[in-house]
Amino acid sequence: MRPTRLDDRGSTRFGKARWYWWRWLWPLAGVVALVWFLIRVVPKPSRAQYPCQQVAGKVAGGFLVWLGGLIGARWAFGRAHRYLGRGAFIAAVLMFAVGVWMVWATLPAGPGMAAFAPTEQPNSPIGQAKGIFPGRVVWVHEPQATNWDGITGNWWDDPNTDQSVVDGMLSRAIRALTGQQDDPNAWDALFRYYNRTAGLGDIGYRPPEAIAIKINMNQDQGGPWPKGAGMPSPQVIQALLHQLIQVVKVPPDAVTVYDASRNIGDPIFTRIRNSPDPRLRQVRFVTRPAGATVGRLAAQPDYNHPVIFADKTIQYGARAYLPTCVTGAKYHINVALLRPHSLFGVTLCGKNLFGCLYWAGYDWTPSPLHNYGLRSNRMGSYACLVDLIGHPHLGGKTILYLVDGLYAAYNQSSNVIKFDSFGNDWTSLILASQDPIAIDSVALDILRNEPRCVDVVGQGLENYLHEAALADAPPSGSFYDPDGDRKRLASLGVHEHWNNPVDRQYSRNLGIGEGIELVLTSPMDPNGPVKNLRTGTCYDSIGSAIGDAGPGDVIVISPGVYTESVCIANKDIVLRSVDPNSLDVVKSTVIEGVPIGVSIFGRTGACKVEGLTIASCGIGVQCRRASPILDRCRIISSHGPGVSLADSSSPTMTNCLVAGNGGHGIEMVPVKTARGMVFHSRVALIHCDVIGNAGYGLYGGLPSVTGSILWANQSGQILCDGPQVCYSLVQDGWPGEGNIAVDPCLADADYHLSLGSPCVNAGDPRIGDLAGYVDIDGEPRVMDGRIDIGMDEMGQVTP
Repeated sequence: MRPTRLDDRGSTRFGKARWYWWRWLWPLAGVVALVWFLIRVVPKPSRAQYPCQQVAGKVAGGFLVWLGGLIGARWAFGRAHRYLGRGAFIAAVLMFAVGVWMVWATLPAGPGMAAFAPTEQPNSPIGQAKGIFPGRVVWVHEPQATNWDGITGNWWDDPNTDQSVVDGMLSRAIRALTGQQDDPNAWDALFRYYNRTAGLGDIGYRPPEAIAIKINMNQDQGGPWPKGAGMPSPQVIQALLHQLIQVVKVPPDAVTVYDASRNIGDPIFTRIRNSPDPRLRQVRFVTRPAGATVGRLAAQPDYNHPVIFADKTIQYGARAYLPTCVTGAKYHINVALLRPHSLFGVTLCGKNLFGCLYWAGYDWTPSPLHNYGLRSNRMGSYACLVDLIGHPHLGGKTILYLVDGLYAAYNQSSNVIKFDSFGNDWTSLILASQDPIAIDSVALDILRNEPRCVDVVGQGLENYLHEAALADAPPSGSFYDPDGDRKRLASLGVHEHWNNPVDRQYSRNLGIGEGIELVLTSPMDPNGPVKNLRTGTCYDSIGSAIGDAGPGDVIVISPGVYTESVCIANKDIVLRSVDPNSLDVVKSTVIEGVPIGVSIFGRTGACKVEGLTIASCGIGVQCRRASPILDRCRIISSHGPGVSLADSSSPTMTNCLVAGNGGHGIEMVPVKTARGMVFHSRVALIHCDVIGNAGYGLYGGLPSVTGSILWANQSGQILCDGPQVCYSLVQDGWPGEGNIAVDPCLADADYHLSLGSPCVNAGDPRIGDLAGYVDIDGEPRVMDGRIDIGMDEMGQVTP
């Protein structure tokens, strides 16, 4: 091999050619940043506050300083050399010093902004607390909700974020916030509190009053969401919509989810529009006009209700306009995110309202306000967020503030991150309050104590909290009057900082003041309605109990109505009512009104669900790659199928009722392959009733049916490929040993057999009296020498 030749300085020519290019990287980056900044900002100066232009401006500014220092230093050193040659030693030293100073001036100056430190002592509340329990902020932390490994799929995918646990978190939050024992009464308390304080009387929600929900879509500029992007959780949005539509009974078309200055991406929009519950599909979505596609509506400004800003130096006459979906709604809900902000320090419930503004002749954008809330602003200066929080159509009619902290982000433009302060894990939390200042104060305390939140700096980041808490006499002296009625705002809430990040105590917790009360909820509740029999632990939700359960555990549910989607993923557990042998208990232990009542995923051969009623859901029971046992369950009145099986599921159903569902009674979802539609799922149906469903009783797959009734299903009784049916009653008949095709003569609305039913003593004669095998009423299955057909055993029919 020919040796590499050295140049006269001892370096290889190859090495010089290889590494020569990097010398020009910084000048090239500086020129590009300078040109981009000038092209974008000169035509529209407000763009200087865009995060991308903030970065470009810093790079361009640094380049100009570097270039100026380089040219100046070269000139100074040249002059020093000349003076030295002339013998002018003093002048030479002075010019040399100038050159050194110019070189020093081009070096990094170190951190440009001091770390945030509160200006007041801990537990020193200011302002007037708001809410049923004044100043209350509820913190629900549930690590079981977030399972993303950072690699597989996206964090917002269902396998990575557990919808059933999120449902339970939101339910727990509103109950703890209002002090109520169930969701309906909790929501009623929220609406009544708002109407009383607004002078509208002690009344709850009345259809068809409209509700607008503001979400923070700042990162969504259109197109698919990037992996790991810091977006709102689709599961939190679904949980909230479920509560409003199923629990409060708000008409779906009276609910609007909006961000007027951004897009609302498919992970949220498609999830709701494709919900198994058709009611959720009617929810309205409003976005910026450019994002109004495929069913999304364009935001329209209401010129009759301006936001009038107190600082008249704001562009466009210090006046902006709100979307009609907000001004036309009676109620408002603010759903913010937990994350820092590179300009404001934090972006929480207050800054979430930036996505509401239209500037006449300009656009839907918050950019004219960026200079009026910067973290670098001094304390005691005007804060634009106060005008938004205090506007009658924004904070003035907000009944609930939420902070979605399932996955916190590095800042407003970055990906989700795990927090060191949470054990290097996802934050997995939801905050709830009726006080906009209290909830932002708690969220600020969380963020400022996280080492990775490097943007939480600058003393001015909490200026808006002081100004809002003291809006009636703000430190800045500003006259906050956002609706122009010439009346100064009253205090908008209470602000203080906790005593320390370990105890997290505020003045009301300590009994030393009338500030914030932080309620830290736990899924464990000694009086909770759900119990793990092995551990003896009680829980306030089914999802929390399942999340803590181990193999073989038995989860017992007390009678009541549970409005949460229940998910059993890869767990061999038993989920049952307190007495599956009592029909009255089964009928009163209800999972109701959720998109999917019970979801069972994974290889769960030993999983069993007993003695529950699953009613009025989108889908009653859904199995995917699962083979559970469903025993003595009532799956009724779903909007879609009663039972949906997919991905080679093969459950066994005994003594169950599947009736009155809006789709097929039991459907086995086909898989599309090159050979066409292939049905891989099957069900073993033993002594069940599949009656009065809108589709087929059994559809698809390879079912085996023994001793069951299929009757009055509107599309037909069975549409399957080679089902095995014996000793069953099938309307219009079906081939097989012992099958009959006559009216089952049912006695009542619970589908019991009448005394003269042909199903009595017509079951498989080979089935004897099996110990412990009982019917839907908990009665022995063989009571007169031979088993009956269907879920009900009639009993003695001979003297």
